[in-house]
Amino acid sequence: MTLQKHQPAFIQRLQFQRSGSLSYIGHLDLMRTFEHALRRAELPILHSQGYNPRPMLVFALPLGVGISTEADYMDVSFSEEIATDIVIAALNANLPENLKILDGWPVPESAGSIMALVSAASYRLKAKGIAPAVKALMKRESVMAEKKSKGQLRTIDIRPLILEVRESVPDDADEITVFVLAGSHENLRPDLLLNSLSVYEGYPERDGLNCEVIRTGLFTGVYPDIRTLKESL
Repeated sequence: MTLQKHQPAFIQRLQFQRSGSLSYIGHLDLMRTFEHALRRAELPILHSQGYNPRPMLVFALPLGVGISTEADYMDVSFSEEIATDIVIAALNANLPENLKILDGWPVPESAGSIMALVSAASYRLKAKGIAPAVKALMKRESVMAEKKSKGQLRTIDIRPLILEVRESVPDDADEITVFVLAGSHENLRPDLLLNSLSVYEGYPERDGLNCEVIRTGLFTGVYPDIRTLKESL
């Protein structure tokens, strides 16, 4: 097979939100939804090379099923230079309800993978009496939990992965925001945190399963010096 010529990429970094019923689709379905919208919008999307070309989309951090987001990011590569406002308008006109592009900006091809930038994430948790339980968990020196990784179950201490908690609304026992390590190296999923609340703090398992989880931000840098992906440019 001959080596194919490098295709110059004109990358747009897009910030998006999803809510409602769209929060319950998996990551691959979310990717396909964006791919279909790009095709319908007739945007000059760049495709990968090889036997099975795919639109070149890279998400900063995959979203779990049932998690809404107010500020997630993806890089979309185009085959020609295109204005950000045109991309946003064309995509929003072809995306389903509850999925929307909020912002965007061009990034150089030399910027590297967006996935490598992510080091932390923030989640707003909304459930009956969840704030006191999270605050109590934060006072513990260690929180051991079982995590499945690469098909194997292992026990890890998730306490170092919880960076900070903040009251979303002052004195609201039913809502709290949690900052955690995230990314390809260390990543704390909200379901693991919610399960630990039940194990360590006696938080009702049913309330944890019904907890509304909203990802409110993705960050780069080393805590506490973290900043949003837009601020990192």
